[in-house]
Amino acid sequence: MIKLRKLGNTDLSVSEIGLGCWQLGGLTTINDISITYGDVNEKTAQKIISRALELGVNTFDTADSYSLGNSERRLGMALSERRSEVHIFTKGAGVPTYNELIPFDIDLSYHHLLAAIDRSLKRLGTEYVDVYQAHAAPKSESDFANLEKAFSQIKADGKALYCGVSIGSEYQKGIELIKRGIVDSIQLYFSLLDFEPIMELLPLAKKNGVGIIVAEPLAQGFLTGKYNTESSFPKTDIRSRYSTDEIKTKVKRSQQFAFLTNESRTMNQIALAYVLTRDEVSICIPGAKSVEQLESNVKSSEISINIEEIGSIQKIQQNW
Repeated sequence: MIKLRKLGNTDLSVSEIGLGCWQLGGLTTINDISITYGDVNEKTAQKIISRALELGVNTFDTADSYSLGNSERRLGMALSERRSEVHIFTKGAGVPTYNELIPFDIDLSYHHLLAAIDRSLKRLGTEYVDVYQAHAAPKSESDFANLEKAFSQIKADGKALYCGVSIGSEYQKGIELIKRGIVDSIQLYFSLLDFEPIMELLPLAKKNGVGIIVAEPLAQGFLTGKYNTESSFPKTDIRSRYSTDEIKTKVKRSQQFAFLTNESRTMNQIALAYVLTRDEVSICIPGAKSVEQLESNVKSSEISINIEEIGSIQKIQQNW
């Protein structure tokens, strides 16, 4: 069974491995650009969520931009009879737009966030979410002010128990959010390939009781051992935007950790277990496009990485 951890100073006990639900909304494109990972149909999505519950996953992270709300809709349907047993996290701020690379603008204004959470709650079929997150780091002083005002109102209205920001790799903005006391949680990229948060952000979050939600702990699948330097992605996969050189770099770096695998632990399990060695981390939220992927990820909760292996990992990372 998956272990539980506290989400920072909140009252939430979350499964240390949750389910990232980006892929569960199914194939969706904007301006002929994929905004998800291939096509997961509704039946498969329901099977994944159902199996996650059986395995002890109690926390599900989605967003209004995932398949333009269809991820929220499918998740809400699957959890409708289990709402009191689970934690639902969602995010808002993305506005579909014409852009050849990333077809979303970001709107962190007060009124947009209040309207966005209402739309999310409707799709999820719930009166509240456990954590509501802005889906981008603030860029300006007005963004910080709007976040603080919106989060206070959302919590006062009972539409979210706690609020946070999904910063991706903008770690300095995460540090500023924590220092300003605006957030209950930070969602960020952290993995064997993205390890910068160890240096300052994670210790600061722990000191201030801010929960850490790790997105992309498998580095968009590059830490699963499935890909090689010749791999490419179909147009229906958001990773198709990576250049051949970017793919080769990610694969080559990932392959440097292959020595940690053996008959009892796979590359994806090593990657998740590495993230969970940090006690600042409350939860990691890998995605899964099949029940088999989900089951393999969940086994990571039973895997440990020893001090010597951590040392070897750090030497590799330092060489980059």
